[in-house]
Amino acid sequence: MNRWLKAYIALAAVFLLLPMALVVVVSLSSAQFVIFPPPGFSLKWFARVLQDTSFMRPLWNSIQLGLLSTIMAAMLAVPAAIVLVRRRPPGAEAIQTFLLSPLALPSLVLAIALLFFLSSIGLGNTYIGLLIGHVVIVLPYLLRTVLAVYSASDPRIEEAAYTLGANPWRAFWRVTLPAIRPGLFAGGMFAFLISFDEVAVALMLSNASNMTLPVSILGYLVNNYDPAVAAISVIKMAIVVVVLIAVEKFYGLGSLTLPQRGGTASHG
Repeated sequence: MNRWLKAYIALAAVFLLLPMALVVVVSLSSAQFVIFPPPGFSLKWFARVLQDTSFMRPLWNSIQLGLLSTIMAAMLAVPAAIVLVRRRPPGAEAIQTFLLSPLALPSLVLAIALLFFLSSIGLGNTYIGLLIGHVVIVLPYLLRTVLAVYSASDPRIEEAAYTLGANPWRAFWRVTLPAIRPGLFAGGMFAFLISFDEVAVALMLSNASNMTLPVSILGYLVNNYDPAVAAISVIKMAIVVVVLIAVEKFYGLGSLTLPQRGGTASHG
């Protein structure tokens, strides 16, 4: 790696990390409003947000919603990946494109479309509607990672399990699931993070009782300009960092790169 490339990477890292560093500094400010540099340092804003139900309840709602939407998306992504990779039904490419299509749509457009559709079936501004919206948003992230990992697995191992007398459920539990576990775990982590940080869908579909943290922060900023928002944002960033470290520790992001099609062509 030459020095120019190293310098470029260093500048890119500073460009990406500096705004987050500024948020951390502001969250420790002793001032009553956002000012930089802060006149002093204090943890009072963290104490305030940790005791404020207007932040803590939405934080719990976001965590709960992220976990539920990730589990439901996984229940859809795994069978879809198995069918698309091993069965290859007619129109498989079109089905895959349809399932991944939320990635190509602006989140605000998708949120408005979900609002109109869910309202037409009586689920507008309900928790079930909000959950469905988040499942739609996170499903492509899970499906993409599971597809990538499962496409690289050897189908002959599953065929051997069937030959030795395993029924479909046992073959899935003993062979298929271990093969796709890295993609399922990493995709689930990313799906949780996407749900945890989603604004547009939550803004359109939530109500006062199921408000998520991003919506709560957005509403707080309308009438307030103090470091409390920086403090809750730091807590939010800490949760995201912990999740990403877990992904890297257990599986490593390098093991989840897209497989080469040529590497699986000889299995047929």
